[in-house]
Amino acid sequence: MKYRIIVRDRVREDIRRNRDWWAEHHSEAQAERWFDLAFASLESLEAFPQRHPLSYENDEFPYEIRDLPFGFGSRPSYRAVFTIRGDEVHVLAVRRGAEDRLRADEIPTVADE
Repeated sequence: MKYRIIVRDRVREDIRRNRDWWAEHHSEAQAERWFDLAFASLESLEAFPQRHPLSYENDEFPYEIRDLPFGFGSRPSYRAVFTIRGDEVHVLAVRRGAEDRLRADEIPTVADE
């Protein structure tokens, strides 16, 4: 089964913000590589998204959320948080691993989508 990936506008903004951070703190070339990697990672969710673990915040949400770790090197420093609804994968957030826990009130509900 191939899943449809739904990337919210807020997530696209998060990715752009992180790309800008990479450009400012590393290089424009690395920023573009990170940006491409972020979207390629999200696209990988089309096939078997259930292979990714439940988020450590999962118990705080009224629906199941999972993490897709990604980034450069052997220890990915970013994670895409997503939920699965039927044949759709809803990407809820992209966060640096060092950021605080994701709270349910930080993202719009997807229960009825």
